[in-house]
Amino acid sequence: MERRPASARRTQAERVEESTRRLLDAALELVAEQGFERTTAAEIGQRAGYSRNMVRDRFGGKDQLLEALLERELRARLLPALGRRREDSGLDQLLGQVDDLAAAARGATGGLRAIMMLTFEAAHAESVRRWYARTIERVRVALVDQLSRGQADGSVRPDLDVDREAEDYISHALGVFFRWTLFPDDIDLPGEILAWRSRLRRTFASRAVAG
Repeated sequence: MERRPASARRTQAERVEESTRRLLDAALELVAEQGFERTTAAEIGQRAGYSRNMVRDRFGGKDQLLEALLERELRARLLPALGRRREDSGLDQLLGQVDDLAAAARGATGGLRAIMMLTFEAAHAESVRRWYARTIERVRVALVDQLSRGQADGSVRPDLDVDREAEDYISHALGVFFRWTLFPDDIDLPGEILAWRSRLRRTFASRAVAG
């Protein structure tokens, strides 16, 4: 009995997954080449090897595709532990999040830099601004929670202003990635993040932990 080719045996879910990946990959390439605002949905579909209407059919539009791209490239890559509750101390939970950033930086590719370039378009691309606003707030809430739990478990200094430190953490992280996006050959991104981690530990750790 003749075997059916592998392509014919793929399920509908597998075909959807592949086409979604190809569309997101194509969008990432085009963003790197010409920016998000200059990239049309039709170009994305054609670059992925599909019809001009494929982005609309699969995502509903370019803005919705962008949100899926940001989720895949930024939240999943840079913040994999954001929604995962660790069993260790509050301080170690926060430092573990910095470790996630360092791991992403060590594996940094042109794709990560391309997606970071979307930040520059946030001032006039409302969909980008909305996504960043939601993600930054989610990170801020997680940081305040980790620092507060660290104070409760004794790993974080009790006199620390957790709200202020959470804001400073976000500003520093954005600044490091911003500089690297502009000057990738001049910034040792993993080294910068690891040096920052050491400073955070010295600043946040209680006397019991630091000693």
